[in-house]
Amino acid sequence: MAAKFIKPMVVTEGLARTPMPTPADILISGNGDTEAYIPFSSTDGTVISGIWSSEAFSKKKFHPNDMEFCYLIEGDVKISDTEGNASEFSAGDAFVVEPGFDGVWESKTAVKKYFVIAKCQ
Repeated sequence: MAAKFIKPMVVTEGLARTPMPTPADILISGNGDTEAYIPFSSTDGTVISGIWSSEAFSKKKFHPNDMEFCYLIEGDVKISDTEGNASEFSAGDAFVVEPGFDGVWESKTAVKKYFVIAKCQ
Protein backbone atom coordinates (compact mmCIF):
# COMPACT_ATOMS: atom_id res chain seq x y z
CA MET A 1 0.00 0.00 0.00
CA ALA A 2 1.28 3.48 -0.90
CA ALA A 3 2.03 5.93 1.87
CA LYS A 4 -0.88 8.21 2.76
CA PHE A 5 -0.73 11.65 1.11
CA ILE A 6 1.78 10.46 -1.55
CA LYS A 7 0.81 10.75 -5.23
CA PRO A 8 3.36 9.37 -7.71
CA MET A 9 3.66 11.25 -11.01
CA VAL A 10 4.42 8.57 -13.56
CA VAL A 11 4.82 9.41 -17.23
CA THR A 12 2.61 6.90 -19.06
CA GLU A 13 0.38 7.02 -22.09
CA GLY A 14 -2.67 6.05 -20.03
CA LEU A 15 -2.88 9.23 -17.94
CA ALA A 16 -6.19 11.08 -17.81
CA ARG A 17 -5.14 14.34 -19.40
CA THR A 18 -7.01 17.62 -19.61
CA PRO A 19 -6.84 19.44 -22.96
CA MET A 20 -5.63 23.00 -22.43
CA PRO A 21 -5.84 24.97 -25.69
CA THR A 22 -3.74 28.14 -25.75
CA PRO A 23 -5.92 31.27 -25.92
CA ALA A 24 -5.69 33.00 -29.33
CA ASP A 25 -4.59 36.31 -27.77
CA ILE A 26 -1.34 34.78 -26.44
CA LEU A 27 -0.64 32.21 -29.20
CA ILE A 28 2.28 33.26 -31.43
CA SER A 29 2.85 30.18 -33.61
CA GLY A 30 1.78 26.55 -33.92
CA ASN A 31 -1.63 25.20 -32.96
CA GLY A 32 -1.22 25.75 -29.20
CA ASP A 33 -2.92 22.50 -28.21
CA THR A 34 -1.47 21.42 -24.87
CA GLU A 35 -2.45 18.80 -22.29
CA ALA A 36 -1.98 18.55 -18.55
CA TYR A 37 -2.31 15.82 -15.95
CA ILE A 38 -2.78 17.61 -12.62
CA PRO A 39 -2.84 15.17 -9.68
CA PHE A 40 -2.41 17.94 -7.09
CA SER A 41 -4.23 21.22 -6.56
CA SER A 42 -4.20 22.87 -3.14
CA THR A 43 -7.58 23.48 -1.53
CA ASP A 44 -7.06 27.25 -1.70
CA GLY A 45 -5.92 27.12 -5.36
CA THR A 46 -2.49 28.62 -4.71
CA VAL A 47 -0.45 25.56 -5.80
CA ILE A 48 -0.85 23.04 -8.61
CA SER A 49 1.50 20.37 -9.87
CA GLY A 50 1.51 17.79 -12.60
CA ILE A 51 2.71 16.86 -16.06
CA TRP A 52 2.23 19.17 -19.07
CA SER A 53 2.86 18.45 -22.75
CA SER A 54 2.73 20.26 -26.08
CA GLU A 55 3.78 19.99 -29.68
CA ALA A 56 6.11 22.64 -31.12
CA PHE A 57 4.53 26.09 -30.64
CA SER A 58 5.15 29.47 -29.03
CA LYS A 59 3.08 31.75 -26.82
CA LYS A 60 3.31 34.86 -24.69
CA LYS A 61 4.00 33.87 -21.08
CA PHE A 62 3.27 36.02 -18.04
CA HIS A 63 4.07 35.22 -14.43
CA PRO A 64 3.18 38.42 -12.58
CA ASN A 65 2.43 36.84 -9.19
CA ASP A 66 3.45 33.21 -9.37
CA MET A 67 6.48 31.04 -9.80
CA GLU A 68 6.78 27.89 -11.87
CA PHE A 69 9.26 25.09 -11.33
CA CYS A 70 9.82 22.95 -14.45
CA TYR A 71 11.70 19.72 -15.06
CA LEU A 72 11.82 18.78 -18.75
CA ILE A 73 11.12 15.10 -19.35
CA GLU A 74 11.25 15.42 -23.16
CA GLY A 75 12.00 18.12 -25.70
CA ASP A 76 13.61 21.52 -26.03
CA VAL A 77 12.34 24.95 -24.98
CA LYS A 78 13.48 28.53 -25.36
CA ILE A 79 12.22 31.20 -22.97
CA SER A 80 12.80 34.84 -23.88
CA ASP A 81 12.02 37.95 -21.86
CA THR A 82 10.71 41.21 -23.31
CA GLU A 83 14.25 42.64 -23.36
CA GLY A 84 15.45 39.91 -25.76
CA ASN A 85 17.37 37.82 -23.22
CA ALA A 86 16.83 34.08 -23.74
CA SER A 87 17.47 30.80 -21.95
CA GLU A 88 17.28 27.37 -23.58
CA PHE A 89 16.62 24.04 -21.87
CA SER A 90 16.51 20.39 -22.94
CA ALA A 91 15.26 17.11 -21.51
CA GLY A 92 16.83 16.56 -18.07
CA ASP A 93 17.08 20.28 -17.27
CA ALA A 94 15.23 21.95 -14.40
CA PHE A 95 14.49 25.65 -14.03
CA VAL A 96 12.29 28.19 -12.25
CA VAL A 97 10.29 30.97 -13.89
CA GLU A 98 10.17 33.63 -11.18
CA PRO A 99 7.35 36.04 -10.35
CA GLY A 100 7.46 39.09 -12.60
CA PHE A 101 8.45 37.22 -15.77
CA ASP A 102 6.99 38.60 -19.00
CA GLY A 103 8.06 37.12 -22.33
CA VAL A 104 7.74 34.18 -24.70
CA TRP A 105 7.66 30.40 -24.17
CA GLU A 106 8.74 28.41 -27.23
CA SER A 107 8.40 24.63 -27.33
CA LYS A 108 10.99 24.06 -30.07
CA THR A 109 9.98 20.39 -30.30
CA ALA A 110 7.31 18.25 -28.67
CA VAL A 111 7.74 18.91 -24.92
CA LYS A 112 6.74 17.08 -21.74
CA LYS A 113 7.53 18.52 -18.31
CA TYR A 114 6.85 18.08 -14.62
CA PHE A 115 5.70 21.38 -13.15
CA VAL A 116 4.74 23.10 -9.91
CA ILE A 117 3.06 26.50 -10.03
CA ALA A 118 2.65 28.47 -6.80
CA LYS A 119 1.06 31.86 -6.18
CA CYS A 120 3.56 34.13 -4.45
CA GLN A 121 1.49 37.24 -3.71
